[in-house]
Amino acid sequence: MDRRTLLAFLLIFIVFVTFQVANNKFFPPEEMAAVADSTLVDLTQTTTEPVTAAQGAAQTAAPTEFAEIPTGSEVTNAAQALMQANAVAETLVKVDSPLYQLEIDTRGGRVTSWKGLKYDHWEGGPIQLIPETGPKVGLDALIFRGAELDLANLVYEADKPSITMSEGSGAVSLTLRAETAGGFEVRKIFSFRPDVYGIEVDYVLAAVSGQANQALSLTGTPEEFRFGWNQGIAPTERNQKMELPALRSLARVGEDIEYKKRDGLKKSVEKVEGQWRGSVHYAGLQSKYFTVTGIVPQEQGEPVEGTIRISGEVETMTQSWAIDVPARRGVGDEIAVARLDLYIGPQETELLRSYGQGLEESMDLGFRIIRPLSKIVLMGMDFLHRYISNYGLIIIIFSVLSKLAFYPLTKSSTESMKKMQGVQPKLKALQEKYKNDKDKLNKATMDLYKEEKVNPLAGCLPLLVQSPVFIALYQALNHTIALRGQPLGLWITDLSQPDAIATMPFELPFLGSDLNVLPILMAIAMYFQTKFTPSTGGGQMAAMNTMMPLFMVFIFYNMPSGLVLYWLINTLMQGYQSWRISRDAPAGGGTQTA
Repeated sequence: MDRRTLLAFLLIFIVFVTFQVANNKFFPPEEMAAVADSTLVDLTQTTTEPVTAAQGAAQTAAPTEFAEIPTGSEVTNAAQALMQANAVAETLVKVDSPLYQLEIDTRGGRVTSWKGLKYDHWEGGPIQLIPETGPKVGLDALIFRGAELDLANLVYEADKPSITMSEGSGAVSLTLRAETAGGFEVRKIFSFRPDVYGIEVDYVLAAVSGQANQALSLTGTPEEFRFGWNQGIAPTERNQKMELPALRSLARVGEDIEYKKRDGLKKSVEKVEGQWRGSVHYAGLQSKYFTVTGIVPQEQGEPVEGTIRISGEVETMTQSWAIDVPARRGVGDEIAVARLDLYIGPQETELLRSYGQGLEESMDLGFRIIRPLSKIVLMGMDFLHRYISNYGLIIIIFSVLSKLAFYPLTKSSTESMKKMQGVQPKLKALQEKYKNDKDKLNKATMDLYKEEKVNPLAGCLPLLVQSPVFIALYQALNHTIALRGQPLGLWITDLSQPDAIATMPFELPFLGSDLNVLPILMAIAMYFQTKFTPSTGGGQMAAMNTMMPLFMVFIFYNMPSGLVLYWLINTLMQGYQSWRISRDAPAGGGTQTA
């Protein structure tokens, strides 16, 4: 095998295997360096008693029952002061919005069900973002100077049994209340709007009796509220092989973002743990297209000093996040208050950007060098969608435009390869002449290339230059929710999924049981395209050209049909351009004639 053939194989391996098949392994989102304005905190050495892995696992058991103390009873220590005063029946509060349906359990005020009405599940009905399995209680807490109130186990009384919102209606709030034996009232207030996915969540600690002052002397002043989410996020797509690697947690403290992939739980909980203290912005969980994120409002643009923890639970394979924010003084009887914006919904750039926290930067658009190109692709698609409703046609237009943009490079490369064909006899003669002297052979070969004005690497140049563009297209097409459920026509009903036309009664190794058509069409097109491309590798190159289409079937078979459609059109245009250029290009040097 000559050097150029070997180089071609290596380049193909790097571009199509490293960047595509093993993208999640070799190009994970950038790991956050030490945050400049924050301090990395040891999980076992905090003064706020963080939830440990063992505690998180214990919370999967039945909820802890409070030892209730009647209102007005004398309390002598902090633990008694923070006990729930009276028994309250645990209920579910249902909220109906034009965008979603959710349920809130009055134990802990947790969102236990969230269905997105604008997005269908592949098995039918709306998507459900909260897994059925998971911990029974949450992570919320109120941290006093000398004690901690477990808000996750309080059973609240709701001021409304249910909420229904319609388009055009105003904001609606749900207030949950629970009293403690020390004269405190905890209020958890949800504020909903019918036209947005975001939910404002407020915690209020108020004094409702004269005992509150005595209780504060026992507990100390309230310092931080903890908002948490430990239910994970449910996958929603039919092609689990493509979605499960996308599940991850994230945290932004300072200017950088930290990511932990859920796959790390297959090894140990330590693989998904992290804790940071500093200027906290947000923490959340992501699937391929959706997210559950807690966003810390920046009061008057000022940074909020707090702590973010991300962790997980191995048994249920669920990740979690928790954000500790300062308790601020309220008004009137409000001893302490805190707020968090809870976003549950699609990862759409404009929706995430509206929070002004750089949340859109958390979307998986590839490695740092690729992200700008991915953003350009998404912006271009959004622009074209104003005039063209079919995203399949938009992808075809992108493919055509990209090939036209690289046409001069393709032309130069093909002409150079054509010239290389013309010098092959002279090259073989040199190899025979200097077969026993490699130094002279190398010098004579370089002199021949210089004399004939050919570059043996020119044929690989288009592949190298176009690779970042292709990777950006892969990231954009593979992670934009705009393609979800969007058809091209004929049998292609969802550009975000493989174009399965039927399910086979058996499974093929590495491919599965779906019969996907576009990857096969792409391989056929690639086979004929290689016939129109000048080749200088003899039988070895011919063998590679024969095997490459088959290899590409395995690479692209379970990829989104929108991406395969792009590559199919790209291949067809590449074949046509190569045929036209090769037909007109002179062999062995010289000037091209019109």
